[in-house]
Amino acid sequence: MIKKSADDANIGRVVDNEEESSRLQEGKLLKMDNLSDNQTQEKVPCLFVNIYHPEEEESNVFRHIEFSEQQIYKAHEMVTFGRKNTCNIQLNHIRASRLQFQIQAFLTDGHSGLQFEIKNLSDRFSLYANDQELGYLQKQLLPLKCILKFTEFQFYLEQEEGETVAEFAVVIKKSSHAFCQETYPRFHSQIETPDWNGQHKPQEPVEVGDDLDQYMCS
Repeated sequence: MIKKSADDANIGRVVDNEEESSRLQEGKLLKMDNLSDNQTQEKVPCLFVNIYHPEEEESNVFRHIEFSEQQIYKAHEMVTFGRKNTCNIQLNHIRASRLQFQIQAFLTDGHSGLQFEIKNLSDRFSLYANDQELGYLQKQLLPLKCILKFTEFQFYLEQEEGETVAEFAVVIKKSSHAFCQETYPRFHSQIETPDWNGQHKPQEPVEVGDDLDQYMCS
């Protein structure tokens, strides 16, 4: 009986050692998988948008905006700015159109990463990108660094390039000072259909006025 009990104890120790060895091996494999995931994870391109309005303190123009939080968008999604509550970035001021402008990502031959274009959706106010005027429905490639202006609103945009082309991030920050001192006409309405001479023809938004809710991309 004593001999049998000793044999059973030896067998138990062997089983325990095998189980411990199996757990250690599984732990090593899990660490290797996590390391592989971290190494293969692609960097997300990011748009940093600093915004300014002289009446922010008294009128709380940006009260609907979540500052400094990274918002992730799929590459096909458009980021809309305006007074309308379905805009991604809502501007609470009467001198912002319900649909003011949009930013859209796209891919082109010869460029491995996402690029961005900006389009003016307002027929009330012209949009200025690095002092270049964009009328209603006009668009242009967004430079890596750009100052956007309409009425009293000013935006400073800076792009951080990434590796993935499936999505991009937007981070909004509030500025306490203007980025430039130039002023522009209070009202500049025009109906102008732009010519797009480049190779890229991005998805055309259907909205042609402020009241076509059914075509808004939120």
